[in-house]
Amino acid sequence: MNLLDLLCPPAYAHGGMSGGLVPVTVSASVWWEWRAEWGLLALLVCAAIVYFRVLLQTAKDTGHGFSRPHAIRFGLALAVMYIASASPIDRIGEQYLFSMHMLQHNLMMYLLARLLLASVPEWAISHWYHSFKAFKRAYDIFSQPILACVTFNLLFTLWHIPFLYDWALQDRMVHNLEHATMIGTAVMLWLPIWSPLREKRLNYPMQILYLLSQAIAQLPVFAYVTFSSSVLYPTYEMAPRLTALSALSDQQLGGVLMKINGMIVLFITFIAIAMEWYNTDQAASRSAAEEQALPLQPQPQTT
Repeated sequence: MNLLDLLCPPAYAHGGMSGGLVPVTVSASVWWEWRAEWGLLALLVCAAIVYFRVLLQTAKDTGHGFSRPHAIRFGLALAVMYIASASPIDRIGEQYLFSMHMLQHNLMMYLLARLLLASVPEWAISHWYHSFKAFKRAYDIFSQPILACVTFNLLFTLWHIPFLYDWALQDRMVHNLEHATMIGTAVMLWLPIWSPLREKRLNYPMQILYLLSQAIAQLPVFAYVTFSSSVLYPTYEMAPRLTALSALSDQQLGGVLMKINGMIVLFITFIAIAMEWYNTDQAASRSAAEEQALPLQPQPQTT
């Protein structure tokens, strides 16, 4: 068996009155076929124009120079969005493999959300927060840790209900809505930890507890998908097989990817928080030691 046989094994569907099996041919080229998502591309170009205009105007208003590293991160975020939506990841995840769809969601919920938050300079969001009451009010609402965690996990769980999930696979507009809500709530989810406005982040112990709560909140949907004894989504059950995995095995792999990728992100974030917490404490200790080591200034004598 060669690699193409492994990736695209023979698939069969029921046919005719005879009850025989009719072969379904799927070309291996599906693994590298890109879609021309012109609508998405136009939307991303508009987003880039708005981003640069707003950032340049804010830099002018606040006296800061244009932040090239932040702009690069925003460009990378747009690239990730286009790759996730126009590359073979999208078509394969939409028509053939549940596990590929999970990979697509992971790119959006973790990498894309992280890049979006990292693309906003602290001085810019601080200016908006302290200058515009509507922005401050919205920010304070959406960055509430409990609301953010519950909203993200509730919507993520709802989208995995078989009826809604399969509806999204069959209707492109619903699929776009699914992705938009996942990205939006993922940004909400990470605001308490990755907010560009450092003064609005949770303190270090609360950040650790927040990560633990997120790990626990994902367990129900992970268990539901991974340990189901039947295929939950008819689209994948009826789809031709692109790999040697059965539809049920592919579903189980998707559940495992969902949990493993989430745990990897949480673990890396945990390490980053722990290191930053340690460095902050060390800096505070050195500062206190330096203050204590300063020689006492002689007090002026009064007559």
